[in-house]
Amino acid sequence: MRELHQDESKPEFMIQDYECSEFFIKQKLISESHLSANIYEIAEQINNSDYDFEIIEAYAECMSYYHKDVNDLLDSLSDSYYGEYSSYEDFAQTTLEQDGSIPENLPSYICIDWEATARHLMYDYMSSNGYYFKN
Repeated sequence: MRELHQDESKPEFMIQDYECSEFFIKQKLISESHLSANIYEIAEQINNSDYDFEIIEAYAECMSYYHKDVNDLLDSLSDSYYGEYSSYEDFAQTTLEQDGSIPENLPSYICIDWEATARHLMYDYMSSNGYYFKN
């Protein structure tokens, strides 16, 4: 583009047709008038991480895109990621059963209200698109 506009002192470049994830837009890596110099490096870091892009994107959304550095985001994600679940109730039941919070020999006459349990448990967790993270 610079070669095509070399006769202009301050050419204004516009990227009017691009397809990418909201992640790159909200991280301010690409817009109609801007393409970050390190967008490809960041995309490569994400690609080389241990996580699917959907997980990274869900975490960034939960964090309101707080982390500006992708390395910070990935480090924080590794400490926070709990998995993918179909519902809050499924997440609550699996999490509490795995960490031993529920006794193995729970009498059959005791019923757990998983909806209420999940509602309270979610004060300490966040989720987006079925992916769950510890606050």
